[in-house]
Amino acid sequence: MTTLTRLQDDFQRRILGGDAAILGAVVGNTTADAAERVGVYVHAYSARLVEALENEFLTLRFAAGDETGAEMLRDYVAATPSTLRNVRWYGKDLAQFLRVAPRWRKTPAFAELAELDWAISVSFDAADETCITEADIAVVPFERWGEMILRLPQHVRLVTSAWNVWTVRQARDRGQACPELQRLEYPQTWIVSRRDFEVHYRQLEADEAVALETIASGAPFADVCAALCGWHAQEEVALRAAGLLKAWLGNGWISGAVLPD
Repeated sequence: MTTLTRLQDDFQRRILGGDAAILGAVVGNTTADAAERVGVYVHAYSARLVEALENEFLTLRFAAGDETGAEMLRDYVAATPSTLRNVRWYGKDLAQFLRVAPRWRKTPAFAELAELDWAISVSFDAADETCITEADIAVVPFERWGEMILRLPQHVRLVTSAWNVWTVRQARDRGQACPELQRLEYPQTWIVSRRDFEVHYRQLEADEAVALETIASGAPFADVCAALCGWHAQEEVALRAAGLLKAWLGNGWISGAVLPD
């Protein structure tokens, strides 16, 4: 290992883990000793990570407030060393961190707010996919519809929340005051999707939510119909399933339909 490579490695270990080896190669002065001089870079690294997260989790910051929001992000950075070359994906575990961190788990809405923000962000950045149309479904023999496995594109995200986090998001989008965080009487499932470079979201009816969750699990269309039986009489299920499928195709929420060999 060359001297420069060793210095770079020691410097990285100091920033990421507090290793002291680099301090022997740093010259202090009367203004700041070696630890203080290197500490500037240690602080700058974590501060940039926090800044990136602040730009990612806008609804969480809106609800928690800038000061509290920054505190939870600093806690996340301290507890979750980055292993990624692209800071874009660094916040993927924030929601889970907030669910279990002793300081934040007493307010479960924070984790749900982080999950909401992440879903919107991932939907916006998802790879472009060509979605299928009614014409593509029409070529599937009707007697094999039950075997058909539908695929959701990457930009479609399903988010189920027990708190009024989507009301908070809507208030932020409309420039309104943040409503008080409240637990809902019943959990809600919302769908997030992207169209024409804009992310859209709306609440799903309970039967549609279960149907889409069934599709997301990789189950065949017969299982989607079976799931709908929990809300509709058997003779009404086929019509409801067909109507939902037509709407999903029109919304660009189906990227493929395959039949098993």
